Amino acid sequence: MFGDILLISLGLFGLLIATITDLKSREVPDYLNYFLISAGFGFRFFYSVLFENWFYFLYGVLGFLAAFCLGLLLYFTRQWGGGDTKLLMSIGVIFGSKPFFIEDEGVFFLNLILGIFVTGAVYGFIYGVYLAIKNYKKFKDEFKEILKGEKIKVIRNISFIIAIVSFTLGFLTEDIATKIILIGFSLFLIFYIYFWIFVKAVENVCMYKVVNIEELTDGDWVVDDIYANKKLIYSKDKLGVEKKDILKFMKEGVKKVKIKYGVPFVPSFLIGTILTLIFGNIFI
Repeated sequence: MFGDILLISLGLFGLLIATITDLKSREVPDYLNYFLISAGFGFRFFYSVLFENWFYFLYGVLGFLAAFCLGLLLYFTRQWGGGDTKLLMSIGVIFGSKPFFIEDEGVFFLNLILGIFVTGAVYGFIYGVYLAIKNYKKFKDEFKEILKGEKIKVIRNISFIIAIVSFTLGFLTEDIATKIILIGFSLFLIFYIYFWIFVKAVENVCMYKVVNIEELTDGDWVVDDIYANKKLIYSKDKLGVEKKDILKFMKEGVKKVKIKYGVPFVPSFLIGTILTLIFGNIFI
């Protein structure tokens, strides 16, 4: 019991600090992540030695490995940056085992990940609405511009036809379960098309920014190829700039670059963890 309380306190404190830094500077310091990982492993190791319970340490290792694989997948698909990946690994170490007060029989770490991502989806939508309202005029113009696109028109028309067919079949069928599935699918399809346009408009208006080279930090996503004297010195396909890239930009006289910001996702780590600790599996 004491071990769980100490690990939970460590995890929540670390997530609180990470949330504050992410909101202020859009990055999580490496030293914070490394401290949380080291402290989590260290405590689990000494606890296991003291009470001769090596499963307590093993759960931390398994949580770390699961978070490592998931984090790398999201990092290399450009869903989030390296700081978020390392923070997820620290969560895997600290919350790899089920706390003593959780009664749910499922795998706690899996429930925690589900809680974080569900919270992240809701949080991301609310944050997107906030950005759209804050930049309403630009957002409205961009939304209309995307709607005019030929590909979007084709996709919308096909989606509307599928939705009408699905809704009609659902309306005509007598089986309640089939009716709910078909009508629900038709409504979801229409919603998803406009939701995608909404996200794209917010991204185009609010997520891109031209910054001075001095403002670049490790992990920033540069959206264009960078040339100096007609020579490619940086490819946009790289997974974020490194210090050596920034120094190269300065050496070659590059003054400004366009970067893409993501939604600060760390607050959903904190909120999702708290909700999972209180409710267990939030779906249940």
